[in-house]
Amino acid sequence: MPMPGSPVYVKDVAQVVDGIKETTSISRYNGKDGIGILLKKQGDANAVDVSKMVRAKFKSIEAQNKNSDVKFIIADDSTDNTIAAVNSVVFDLGLAVVLVSLVMLLFLRSFRNSLIVIIAIPTSLVTAFAVMWLLGYTLNLMTLLAMSLIIGILVDDATVVLENIQRHLDMGKEKRTASMDGRMEIGFSALSITLVDVVVFLPILFLQVFVADMLKQFSVVVVTSTLTSLLVGFTLTPWLASRIGKKEDLQPTNFFNRFLLGFEHQLEKFTNWYGKQLEWILSHKLIFTGIVVLLFAVTLGIMKQGIIGKELISTGDQGKFRMALEFDKSTSIQQNNLIAQQIETYIIKQADVSTVFSNIGGPSTGIGSLGVGSANKTEFTIQLKSAKERNKQPTEEFMKKLREELKMKFPGINYSMAALGLIPRSAPIEITLSGSNLDLVMKTGNDLKSVIEKIPGSDNVRLSVEQGSPEYKIIPDKDKMQRLGLTTAYVGMNLRTAFTGNDDATLTENGTEYPVRIWLDGYSRQNYEDVQRLSIVNPMGLPIEVSQFATVERDNSPSLLERKDRQPAVTLTSDALGRPSGTVADDVVAYLKNNPLPDGIQMTWGSDIKRQNDSFGALGSVLLISFLLIYLIMVALYDSFVYPFVVLFSIPVAAIGAFLALNLSLNNLSLFALLGLIMLMGLVVKNAILIVDFTNQLKAEGKHFKEALIIAGKGRMRPILMTTIAMIIGMLPIALGKGTASEWKNGLAWVIIGGLFSSLILTVYLVPMVYYLVDRLKEKIANRKTN
Repeated sequence: MPMPGSPVYVKDVAQVVDGIKETTSISRYNGKDGIGILLKKQGDANAVDVSKMVRAKFKSIEAQNKNSDVKFIIADDSTDNTIAAVNSVVFDLGLAVVLVSLVMLLFLRSFRNSLIVIIAIPTSLVTAFAVMWLLGYTLNLMTLLAMSLIIGILVDDATVVLENIQRHLDMGKEKRTASMDGRMEIGFSALSITLVDVVVFLPILFLQVFVADMLKQFSVVVVTSTLTSLLVGFTLTPWLASRIGKKEDLQPTNFFNRFLLGFEHQLEKFTNWYGKQLEWILSHKLIFTGIVVLLFAVTLGIMKQGIIGKELISTGDQGKFRMALEFDKSTSIQQNNLIAQQIETYIIKQADVSTVFSNIGGPSTGIGSLGVGSANKTEFTIQLKSAKERNKQPTEEFMKKLREELKMKFPGINYSMAALGLIPRSAPIEITLSGSNLDLVMKTGNDLKSVIEKIPGSDNVRLSVEQGSPEYKIIPDKDKMQRLGLTTAYVGMNLRTAFTGNDDATLTENGTEYPVRIWLDGYSRQNYEDVQRLSIVNPMGLPIEVSQFATVERDNSPSLLERKDRQPAVTLTSDALGRPSGTVADDVVAYLKNNPLPDGIQMTWGSDIKRQNDSFGALGSVLLISFLLIYLIMVALYDSFVYPFVVLFSIPVAAIGAFLALNLSLNNLSLFALLGLIMLMGLVVKNAILIVDFTNQLKAEGKHFKEALIIAGKGRMRPILMTTIAMIIGMLPIALGKGTASEWKNGLAWVIIGGLFSSLILTVYLVPMVYYLVDRLKEKIANRKTN
């Protein structure tokens, strides 16, 4: 028995162990133990630059610790997909330039003219690079995508001017005279075309929604390049034509010349055929109007079939997904690890799997993660082999199949999955319910959860407030504590030290600090009877058991206390697997329309759906504003309210082809598809402007409007065909691309291709017909006034 004043060694009252901290998480890569490090870049940092610097640092650390055999393996690097996506867009850009040049050669019948066009394209892009540098933009997916998409627009100004100059050269004019006359004659049309392309993107620069930064960079590149292409079309193109241009007098001396002459002959036949068709339509306006109305009805009918889904941004198929396991809340980290290791081994053995990174008990690596781990949770990041090696099996199909197999072999576990793409995301569907009555909020949340679970495509439907983890509650009796000389603060401090430990003390040895933790041994902390018998020494030095002044109860702790606007709330989240998130959300909205929420319950959307609604609404407003700006620009240019109105008829018919192309290509209506529709508005107006402007010139020369329309239609058919086909051909590499992030670009390109195609077929008839009706009406009004 120690005497007062005599020393008591720690070894006499406790077991001192030079060990490691209690295991709270375990990391493995392809079954091998390791330490997982999660790195997130700062908001304003460039992800690719950070990745390069981190990799370089890892190599440096490996070199410094060569003797200890320290190795770093990159389990998951999001920038790999980013770099692959950028390289894919660069390839599309190069291929688009080559294809457009070939189209130019076909229509312009001259290597010289094709060379002029090829020179005009990079020259028009120079200012885009300068402006990007001034604004601090990088060569990223959006800026490169903008460059690849505007190849057709950049060609427009050069080819429209060049084709007209060539027409004057073929008349026998001297090179400089032909260049000046050709440019001056078409200059007004070129100005109109360019300004219309520019104004549709101006409203995007003022957006304040989630995707504003992405779209602003895209718009800045389009606007600056398009304006430069106008300058190039008015200066460099005529100058080059005045130096190297010449009258084309092709002779069938070789196969290539014979092919070009044959194409020219067919083009002439097609133009004459078009002239006859236009003449017939101007005499049968009701029939053609009926055809157009029927096409609109068919398009609406197809849209109602639900083939096109809705989503914010396509995740894409990157061959990578995250799978989370959730065991019973009483599961220890050791039990979790044993089962997770068996599941991990099973996954690694799958022929299509390349790598598996396991995080047992650690915090989620997902975006929006709170960074708090749980002993009953495990997360796998699974990378599949390349699409060719797995016979092009879609990642979602593999995910579903794997989960079904795991459910059979390892039942009683909650499996949740999410595909990983260029943009990491939380659950795309998020609904927050709030109200004054907590019980009603929870009941409504559970009812809605059971409904959403039955909706096709919904996956891993969860409520934020759920049953808590099991725990022991020590409920003290204040009277007994007072009699025993104990206070709540004193008891609380002793219990905290006993169960959680106290690591205020540190031991320094050879310059290294080691934390010293004081706590009860494992057995005493985890046994119900021992918790009751735990002794606390009161200030008098007397040991008192917990059971003497408190009751110990087994209970579940609340998992989360959530509030919205100071009212109790619960958040319901769901992944979307196999169907677009927007389409799943539409089904939820349809259900709530027929089954309204109880009185006093408010509902708000969050996550992707909120961003989708905000972004779609903003881009819808941009469409309307762009439509108005196009009209006002042309009113200012033509000094007329009537003829710009005629030009606007080219826009609605483009929607027919755009939506039909989305259906046929099985793409969803996404942010990028809407961006394609906005871009399409500027592109399709071009054909109408060329016809209307030339008709006005011919009328000014004294021709009757019907004759002027037919001559103008035939005269402008070549530049219309040339620029539209060049744009469509230039878009094909993007539309048919299968590389990384191709899902983003495909829908956008198909919208533009479909819209341009339907506009090409219908605008060249519809606009002259509307022009004819307007002038006929003006003629009747004038006759009435004279009579």
